[in-house]
Amino acid sequence: MNRPGSTPSQPSASDPLFPGFPTLDVGRLLKVVRKRIWLAMIIAGGIVALAILYVLTATKVYESSAVIYVDPKNESAKSSGIKGASQASWETLDALKSMAQGISNGTVILRVVESLGLRDDPDFLKPQEGGYSDSEMVELISRQVNAELRRGTRLIDVSVKDTSPVRAKEMTQAFLDEFQTLIQEQNVENSNRTRKLLEKELSEQLVRVNAAEQKVQAFREKNENVPLDEVGGLANARLADLDALLSKAATDVIERKAEFDQLEAMGDEVDVERILDIGSEGQQDSIQKLLLSRDEKQASFFRIKQQYEPGHPTYESYKGDLDGLNEQVKFAAMKVGETIRKNYSRSVAREKDLGKTVNDQKKTLLGVDSVRNEFRTLKRSVDAAYATYQRLLDRMNDTDASDGFDETVVRTFSPPLVPVKPVSPKKKLVVGIAGVFGSFVGLAAVIGIGLLDRKLHSRKQVESTLGLSVLAEIPKAFDGKWDLKDSLFVTKDPNSQVSEGFRALRTSLSSHSPRSVMVCSSSPGEGKSFCAANLALLQAHFGYRTLLVDADFRKPRMAEIFTDPMKGAAASGALATQNLCQETIYKNLFLLSCGRFTSTTGEPMNGEIFASMLWEAYSSFDCVIIDTSPLAVVSDGLTYARHADAVALVIEAGETEASVAKHVASELRRMRAPLVGCILNGVAETNQMQLDYMQTAVRQSAIISRPAQKPQPTGASY
Repeated sequence: MNRPGSTPSQPSASDPLFPGFPTLDVGRLLKVVRKRIWLAMIIAGGIVALAILYVLTATKVYESSAVIYVDPKNESAKSSGIKGASQASWETLDALKSMAQGISNGTVILRVVESLGLRDDPDFLKPQEGGYSDSEMVELISRQVNAELRRGTRLIDVSVKDTSPVRAKEMTQAFLDEFQTLIQEQNVENSNRTRKLLEKELSEQLVRVNAAEQKVQAFREKNENVPLDEVGGLANARLADLDALLSKAATDVIERKAEFDQLEAMGDEVDVERILDIGSEGQQDSIQKLLLSRDEKQASFFRIKQQYEPGHPTYESYKGDLDGLNEQVKFAAMKVGETIRKNYSRSVAREKDLGKTVNDQKKTLLGVDSVRNEFRTLKRSVDAAYATYQRLLDRMNDTDASDGFDETVVRTFSPPLVPVKPVSPKKKLVVGIAGVFGSFVGLAAVIGIGLLDRKLHSRKQVESTLGLSVLAEIPKAFDGKWDLKDSLFVTKDPNSQVSEGFRALRTSLSSHSPRSVMVCSSSPGEGKSFCAANLALLQAHFGYRTLLVDADFRKPRMAEIFTDPMKGAAASGALATQNLCQETIYKNLFLLSCGRFTSTTGEPMNGEIFASMLWEAYSSFDCVIIDTSPLAVVSDGLTYARHADAVALVIEAGETEASVAKHVASELRRMRAPLVGCILNGVAETNQMQLDYMQTAVRQSAIISRPAQKPQPTGASY
């Protein structure tokens, strides 16, 4: 603690989900659940008891069920292709589901009510003034009826629930009978309606046929000059040939334009070689021979220049010939350029003329083809109208839609019986659901209690909520009320976990190398004096001259446990020279009580006097431990905090509220106090591994220090 060292980095504080609450610690929450599992069990037991009471007192409901079979289709009444001309077929899954839903529709329910006289039955419905309307009856009974299709079969389960088992059976049978009667009536009605629809459709279709034929005849008269019955393949072939010619002309224009652009890029300068390299005009035999003669003459002239001087007849003769050839080449290049320009102009004009011709031909051919397509469409309309009319006529001639409808499409597969056991309430299910729900509610209540706890309990909560590292965890030393005189565990029980916690605290503080350590807390009773006293005593045991300053001006308590009353009061004078501090009953430990610096007005000392006292103490003591008043109650400690080398905030596990601790930590930071971390005091969870290790060490130490026993004679009793 007195050696220089680097300050460790502090964990960053994270904002809790709800202000005023500590950061969630899942591990601590699980411990809360284990600790209060009895509460969850009580809640679950109460809900189960209510469920049992409900099962015993609820009205018993009976269910009667039957099974019906649906025939797939009516063979004698099916149609060959006119929609709506045949009786309903029950082949598809959707049709079977529709039938299952139809068993419990409003029409069937009202039929059952009338057949069984349920509207006036006081045992079935509680009488009311004015009676029940049809909609009310349907709504009430529909809750008691259920019809469901068995998966993968053509069987429909029909069930009715009622408080009377006999009435449930009668209602189930009535639903089957009334539904079958309703289907038969609907089949007869559908058959008659189908015949009427066929007759009406047949007359309307004949009108459509006549109208389609009249349109075809009128179209022929309007386009008598067009061969309507010819195939349009020749026109398409001619259009393809014209498109090919137009495409070839466009390609020729592109090639000529490329040559023209190269020529125009040269400008007014005549570059004979580049002009002759453009296109195929410069590759003519006459031009190639002319270029060959010029090249040969240039080679001969090169040799003549080496043999003769200018002015010599031979030199001048060859030079004149070469100039003449160059002029011929230049003239040929100019002719090639003019040819390129003319070819480009002719290609553009030819493409334009050909495009106009192609467009005119296309308009003519497309007009004819359009007329033929319209004629073919009209003919297809006539054919379709004739085909539809013929099918309707065949149906009317071959089938009588009112004969042979199936009256037994629904057959009873399993008749309803009188139920013996009620189906509601389901005792096991209700009690089981109540148990699961009660367990969930109880667990939620216990978790809610843990989440609503505003106090700090664990190291993780302290570090995440305050943004301060926990210097040490001090195990819970006392149960219930305790006295500060009995709290010096460093001396009383040096092998305890409490003493080990203070040794860990001293080790953590040593990394900061402070000369003075202020131990403070947010509220009274959190153990700041307990931690300060044991830390000071531990420092003294290590051989350091330690000064314990009792700076709690409101409730000074250190003098009553550290000073010897037989030595009397301390002398007055300067701190070091006149011995204002008192020597305690422990070696190397001295006490300076704040009571000696309290003025007659009751106000504590100011910060400058406190700082002067610390500087004077540094010259006589190795370390100074300062105990202050609670910072959330009085502000004395905030004045002195910035003068200490290190400030440690005491947090009592399970007692210190997160909001108060955050406020105190914020105030210390605002005062620029050297807040190095927290001391988590009163931790209830013990480190079993550490406890076992220390107990083993104590036993081994006791064995080593035990004196050797003399050997006992044989046969001696113990």
